[in-house]
Amino acid sequence: MDLIITHNNADFDGFSSLVAAKKLYPNSKLLLPGSQERAVREFLSLVKDEISVEREKTCNLNDVNRLIIVDTRHKSRIGVAAKLLEKPSIKIHIYDHHPRTPYDIKADKDNFKEVGATVSIIIESLRKKKNVKITSLEATIMLLGIYEETGSLTYRTTTRLDVDTVSFLLSKGANLSAVSSYLNRKLTEEELTFLTSLIASTKVVNINGINIAIAEGTIKRFIGELGTIVRKLQDVENFPVLFVVFKMEKYLRVIARSRLKEVDVNKILKSFGGGGHRSAASAKVEAEGVKTFEQKLKSILRSNIKMRIFARDIMNSPVRVISANKKIIDAKNALERFRLKGMPVMENNKLIGMITASDIRKALKYRYGHASVKGYMSRSVITVKPNTPLHIIQKIMFEKGVGRLPVLKGRKLMGIVTRTDVLKSVHKDIFGKHASLKRKHARLNISAKMKEILPKQILNILHTIGSSANEDRYRVFVVGGFVRDILLGVKNFDIDIVIEGDAISFGRKLAKILKGSLVIYRKFGTSTVIMDWPKGIRKPNRARPRFKIDFATARKESYEKAAALPTVEFSPLKDDLERRDFTINAMAASLNKGSFGQLIDFFGGEKDLEHGVIKVLHDASFIDDPTRIFRAVRFEQRFGFRIDKYTQNLIKNAIQEGMFSKTQHHRIRDELILMLREEEPIKAISRMRELHELRFIHKKIAVRKSTKYLFGKIRNAFEWYDKSSFKRRHIDLWLIYLMALLENLDFSETKAICEKFGFRRSTRIRLLSSTKNGKSALKSLPVKSIRPSKIYNILEPLSFEEILFIRAGTKNKLVLSRIREFFAGYNRVRIKIGGEDLKKLKIKPGPLYTKLLLAVLHKKIDGEVKTKHEELEFVKRLLG
Repeated sequence: MDLIITHNNADFDGFSSLVAAKKLYPNSKLLLPGSQERAVREFLSLVKDEISVEREKTCNLNDVNRLIIVDTRHKSRIGVAAKLLEKPSIKIHIYDHHPRTPYDIKADKDNFKEVGATVSIIIESLRKKKNVKITSLEATIMLLGIYEETGSLTYRTTTRLDVDTVSFLLSKGANLSAVSSYLNRKLTEEELTFLTSLIASTKVVNINGINIAIAEGTIKRFIGELGTIVRKLQDVENFPVLFVVFKMEKYLRVIARSRLKEVDVNKILKSFGGGGHRSAASAKVEAEGVKTFEQKLKSILRSNIKMRIFARDIMNSPVRVISANKKIIDAKNALERFRLKGMPVMENNKLIGMITASDIRKALKYRYGHASVKGYMSRSVITVKPNTPLHIIQKIMFEKGVGRLPVLKGRKLMGIVTRTDVLKSVHKDIFGKHASLKRKHARLNISAKMKEILPKQILNILHTIGSSANEDRYRVFVVGGFVRDILLGVKNFDIDIVIEGDAISFGRKLAKILKGSLVIYRKFGTSTVIMDWPKGIRKPNRARPRFKIDFATARKESYEKAAALPTVEFSPLKDDLERRDFTINAMAASLNKGSFGQLIDFFGGEKDLEHGVIKVLHDASFIDDPTRIFRAVRFEQRFGFRIDKYTQNLIKNAIQEGMFSKTQHHRIRDELILMLREEEPIKAISRMRELHELRFIHKKIAVRKSTKYLFGKIRNAFEWYDKSSFKRRHIDLWLIYLMALLENLDFSETKAICEKFGFRRSTRIRLLSSTKNGKSALKSLPVKSIRPSKIYNILEPLSFEEILFIRAGTKNKLVLSRIREFFAGYNRVRIKIGGEDLKKLKIKPGPLYTKLLLAVLHKKIDGEVKTKHEELEFVKRLLG
């Protein structure tokens, strides 16, 4: 017999999990140990004819061979069923959303997920089964469990699975009115009186910037369900974190609730022998006074609450400022340009006031646009220090009604904190990782990962860059794809360095240290150090002949018009990262000594990397640079990620707006080549077809099953050549893929593409030759009884890429054999005579030389001449 059991004092999640598990184990019996919460008891009294539940006293445990435990994993909470754990033959299955501990029941099957309610886990398994019927009553019971445990989907522990499950249950007829009547029951008069006394006793203490409410009450007799009273207390007073201490006759009962990620009440109350989950927990504390307990509780909270946020962590730095002698119209232009609401006003490097958009509007209303900023600024400026805590900043902004606070260290302006900075740090779950939480970012240090993944030689170079920047008092970072790949555990030798200083002079210094050469791009304020590959490093396939490191001054880009090249201006690191294409490519890691490896992630790139999402940084991303569409697809397919829906909609809008027609064609060409250089380019090409992007290359390009098959055969042909003993030259694999993509185009259409996208001359020659000569070569090669020299004549005019394309496109064994013979033999034949030998035969130099030497080569390929003497004799015979 299967027996399903939950915890004593069962709530609706425990009871609803029993009902849901019965659907997974149809021949089982249900057991509710001990008593239940009042609302559950009331509900059971109405449905006991529909839902059959065993009593502990009458349940025969001897027949049980499998025990299914739901919404708990602790032996002490399952009543008499704990005896079954002693039977070696018993099979145990657990379904629970509470965090695991070392003291849990050991199960044969343990289904755990960090979700809002256990019943959501069970229903997820149910939905995978076919023909499982759920009645309206059962759906209502299950919905009660989710709504109670997640605060009607408002608690921070609520997950997408809980929300999806609610939708599913509503489709099955769950009754929301019934759910509301049981969850929102009125308190009894005695419970209400006790709640009032708890409110009066509540003290709020601030611990590391977080307000913690602690209430206490004495219980001499039963007054109702404590969990319900605590829930009402939290709802009425809206405490983010609440601890309620009930003084019983011989012990303390503590119930805790938390709506903040930073305060894990399960972890806190574990110190007192209790438990639960992150947002709800309880503990029974023996032989301890309330004051002693509260002192211990505060001490544990101080050591566990790590969120210490100060002005220095969320301030924007360096600050955009304006000189006191500037005009109002200048201030207006500056605010609009940098999208600000206000700016500090400076005079002789000293902060003397603040000018806001409101001040400027007043001045312009009376046509004082040419008046000085000093006349209209606010002179009474409230400031904070770098170590001012976040909750004090909140209090100042609320009480003083200010929207921005300059951060001063002595008299020096270090940064500025705005309302938005505070809002994003307080509600970072809504806004994502806040742009300026530098200390929080610093907690994730990837130096260990860098050490694990990178060769020692590369790591030494990065440390050298960091030490050199320290000497010059610059902040220096490695950025972009390098950081992304470190987090993914992938080697990447493309090193992009951003420095908050002069990248050209710094590059010059590093070129001397690393004994490399320097290339300077003054227009963009960048430089590149080029050097030999470090000794001991195996150069990756298709890597550049020499190792390079790019240095850029932190900069921001603006686009004068859509799809144009950007205008560059220098700015802090945040602005530099904000100009990049996607969140996963907009991360940086510090290289400075003392902070080496600290991750800087303003835009949630690490989270998107973890969830496998490609997401743009701003709405105009594809309008500014439509080639980012190619990159989005490339990264999506390379990493097996997905483009998020919002980004996908932006792509569609950019395509509908015809942004590719406004883009410089050579930039589209470069992105196409990069796509074809991917490990599996057909994935990206197929995705481009889905997004209707291939038509911007040519409307006749199609991706069919045969195309996908051909791409696979091209890869095989390349690997065959690459591993062969006769490999003699570099192969542009991407070009063979491009030949396959343009296979259905005629010569004039291929030529038009070459001209439109400005392919290099060598690429153009090979593409056009493939279109013109490839098919005729394929027809000639299978002809039986042709001499080796004839095969040579067919294949020799073609590039190796064209020959491998022919090989990929045929199954003819004779053709495959002749291509191999060409590579392995005919193409390697060399004659021993030359022009000097022909001169000795008194032959006048001219076109005849070429004809004679080619005729000798043909004879040698055919095996009819071997030695130099035989070659000369053959020439003499030809001359008659």
